[in-house]
Amino acid sequence: MENNQYIDIFIEESQEHIENLNSNLLLLENDPKNRQIIDEIFRSAHTLKGMAATMGFENMNKLAHKMEDVLQEVKNG
Repeated sequence: MENNQYIDIFIEESQEHIENLNSNLLLLENDPKNRQIIDEIFRSAHTLKGMAATMGFENMNKLAHKMEDVLQEVKNG
């Protein structure tokens, strides 16, 4: 597979996870203690972090890692 194909796949999958993040963050506003929503947001951030690291997109990797850190604090109370 050529690099352009990997980038196309990365963009497509990233868009799905970002849409998932956005919709779940909106749900979380109305139900801030909902653990299921928090876990879903965490999974999307974690997946984005891994995909970014794989592609060598360091800034996106760092941003997603910081999101994970914040979400872990939310999970821990």
